[in-house]
Amino acid sequence: NTGFSDDSKSLEKNLERQIMEMRELLTIELRVGEAFELLFDVYRECSEANWDGYNALPISHEAYYEAEKLLKLLPLSLPMPEIVPEPTGEVGLEWYREKRFVFVISVGGNNIITYAGIFGESNKTHGTEEFFGELIPPAILQNIRRLFS
Repeated sequence: NTGFSDDSKSLEKNLERQIMEMRELLTIELRVGEAFELLFDVYRECSEANWDGYNALPISHEAYYEAEKLLKLLPLSLPMPEIVPEPTGEVGLEWYREKRFVFVISVGGNNIITYAGIFGESNKTHGTEEFFGELIPPAILQNIRRLFS
């Protein structure tokens, strides 16, 4: 910075703000990229029958693609989930805040999201929602936000 005028100071603050915004976007992109890599790793490692040694079903192409669609549709303001293979052949997406504050969704490539959440000692929810790859059902987004509110 070599300027002393108000305009110069304003430009400097503007540049600093833009640099911070770019850093935040890069951080978000890295988190999203890591989630997609983890999803692919889980799929690759669990796409054969008995992947867990206890007769788990393989994760199908359809389950993988459905989970990928969900990740793409998640608002960037939400934390990225952990990706977990389910012995039923589904892909689980899990958000964990702390003990007794967890929300999990599972997809199996059949246009259905199964979900369950614990929000403290006695607040629980579970159910199913249709998912056709265009919009995340409002109930799912509300529960993820509820976990982190």
